[in-house]
This record gives sequence, C-alpha cells and structure tokens, in this order.
Amino acid sequence: MSWHLDQDQLHRYANHTADDVTAMSVEAHLTHCAHCRDRLPTDDAWLESSWADLRDIVDRPRLGPVERLLGVMGVREGTAKLLAATPALYRAWLIATVVVLIAALTLAHEVPRGTLLFSFTAPIVPLIGVALAYGRGVDPAHTLTSVTPWAGYPLLLMRTCAVLVPALLLCTVAAILMPSSATLYEAVFWLLPALAMVAGCLTLSRWMHLSLAGGIVAVGWMLTVGIMALEGVDPLLLFSSTAQGCWAIALALLTVAIVLRVRTA
Repeated sequence: MSWHLDQDQLHRYANHTADDVTAMSVEAHLTHCAHCRDRLPTDDAWLESSWADLRDIVDRPRLGPVERLLGVMGVREGTAKLLAATPALYRAWLIATVVVLIAALTLAHEVPRGTLLFSFTAPIVPLIGVALAYGRGVDPAHTLTSVTPWAGYPLLLMRTCAVLVPALLLCTVAAILMPSSATLYEAVFWLLPALAMVAGCLTLSRWMHLSLAGGIVAVGWMLTVGIMALEGVDPLLLFSSTAQGCWAIALALLTVAIVLRVRTA
C-alpha cells in the first residue's frame, strides 16, 4: 500500500461516526491493508461478548416448537430442521385451507347441494400444498437446502409427506362433519383423486418446476369439472365406483414411476 489511514479516520470508523462514503472507503482499504487493520481500535470486551453470543447460537441452537414435536415423534434432528424450514407460502396455504374448508362446511349445512364445493375442492387441497412446499421461487431456503445430502427428490418427498399429513387430516375432519357423510365411503371419496393428482404433480416435476406441475394438474382438474358441467354430465361421476378404480390404477402407476425416478436419481 502506498498510503495508510490516519488515526482520526480509524477512530471515527471504529466509533461509527464516519460518514457513509468515508466508511466504505475505509472498509475497502482495510480489506487489503494488514498494517491499518492492526492499528484499528477494538473493544476487546465487546468482541469477546459477540463471539460468545455467536458460539451460543451456533453450538447450542434453540429448537422451535415444530422441531421439538418432530423430535418427540422420533424424527432425527437434521431431518426435523429441514421439515420445519417450510416456506412462508406453505403456511399461507395451510391458513387458506382451513378457511376454505370452514366455508365449505358452512355452505354444506346451509345451502342445498352445498357439499359440491367440498367435493371439488378437497382433491386439490393437498396438491396446492405440495406445489408450494419445495423449489426455487417459493422456498427462501432453497439455495441452502439444495446443497444438503437431502437435496432433490429426498427433500421433495419429505416435504410432500409434511404437506399431506395436515392436508389429509383437515379434509378428513371436514368430510366427516359434512351432513351427507353417513358411511366411510362418503367421507373419503375424495382421497384417491387427491393422492393421484399429487403423484401426477411429483411425476411431472421431473421435467418442470414443481409449482408449474401442480398448477397444470389443478387447472386440468377444474377444466374437467367445468366441461362436464357444461356438457350436462354430472361431475360427481368423477367419484363413482368406476372412477375410483381408475384413480387407483393411475395412483399405482404414478407411484411406480416416482419410485423408479428416486432410485435412478
């Protein structure tokens, strides 16, 4: 270095009294000048306290409520951290799901044929949650999680399970509370279509973004329902015994495709 900072510049920088331009200039100089770095005044007590706080955070991380719950359920700490670090959009989806299901329940009890809203909403509730649970653009922590050993399909499948559990639980509770749910079939008629569409979304994610795959499947479902209604065909045929068999076959085939993809990944 052909020049060095004077003591006044170092003192004002260390005490945070230098203007922005001077501070940036001093920082740029200190990066390359060991002599000036050695002359920089330091508060040893503050420095030691800062390092102690940092070590406390790094060495003894505090577990959140979700991580503690997963730990009680036997989930390993590293896996629990990845599952707990869900995107904000996923949490917004969970709140929206509760609101939609409450609205569907209200309509079902107050309006004739009000259960139709639940019938055509429940199958895509898990699908939308899966689409918002993983991937660049929806997950702020994606850059960090993408370099972990769990990156890719393992983390995607873990997040999918984390979405499916609350989604299926909420939808099942809502279905049981529906006025028409007198039998087990009437409470879970939506389950096979929902699982098949989730499997279809995961399969398509091999070639496109997970959110796009989920959007395509959801739009396909809504278009099918709309076209059947416009053509005078009862959309409830999508839940008939014959249709349930088709959904089961589709789910089995898509599951095999996902398993093969995971093994070859």
